[in-house]
Amino acid sequence: MQSRRNRIAAVLIMTGLLLGLPACTEKEPEEGKYVSPNFNTEVVNRTEEGVPAPKETTEEREVVDSPLSKGDPVNIADLENVPNTETTIAGSYENGSYYNPFVGFAIQGDTVWRLYDAAGVAEATGLSEDEVNDLWYGVVSPYSVKTMTCAIAYKSDTGSNLVVSYINPKLYYMQNMTAREYLELSARSYKDVEVQDVNYLGQTFSSISLPDEGEGARTQFAIRVDDLIVVLTYTLQGDDTLEDAADHVTKLITQ
Repeated sequence: MQSRRNRIAAVLIMTGLLLGLPACTEKEPEEGKYVSPNFNTEVVNRTEEGVPAPKETTEEREVVDSPLSKGDPVNIADLENVPNTETTIAGSYENGSYYNPFVGFAIQGDTVWRLYDAAGVAEATGLSEDEVNDLWYGVVSPYSVKTMTCAIAYKSDTGSNLVVSYINPKLYYMQNMTAREYLELSARSYKDVEVQDVNYLGQTFSSISLPDEGEGARTQFAIRVDDLIVVLTYTLQGDDTLEDAADHVTKLITQ
């Protein structure tokens, strides 16, 4: 069986997140310690220079229900360990789970699905642990980099994984690119692969499913939020299904 290291590296390459990266090792790194410096956290829903970002339009396209299990919404008040909902645009990793109010979802870590901490994400992306923490804690803005990895979750028994990433089309000189157009670029080398607009996590995402070419079958969900394209990439191994893989990702209620 191919290592989790190679599988996650393939996902990062596919999503355009820094080609040729070293990937995660088989052993999950220990939790690192990081003390956030004093700074004002970046305001969510920011636009560059006061210019509104282009809005996605689905008025002339069919929007279908996603086949994924919705799960129960995450109610902040009911969580044993309440996350910091005033997190930065990159989201936050707390208490073994990942919270992203910028898009509105949470990835719940448990005994089967686990999330890499900053050290693990650093190994996957080729950054240092401090550089990852700088993104998570808002010291470095996602608006200032072409691509970034916000979170990596993996299933410990099979190696299936989920990568949450941001693409900044402005820095690729494609400022008005929509999430759908981004996925259409991803799918252009495949026959009979079409982008759909789907209801997922209470919002309209664009989505594609790509065949297994040795690294696992992939399904991507993408949405444009302000100036960033947010991409969730599921890679499935063995008998894992998309429905099962998505059960640990739920809509995050922050208000």
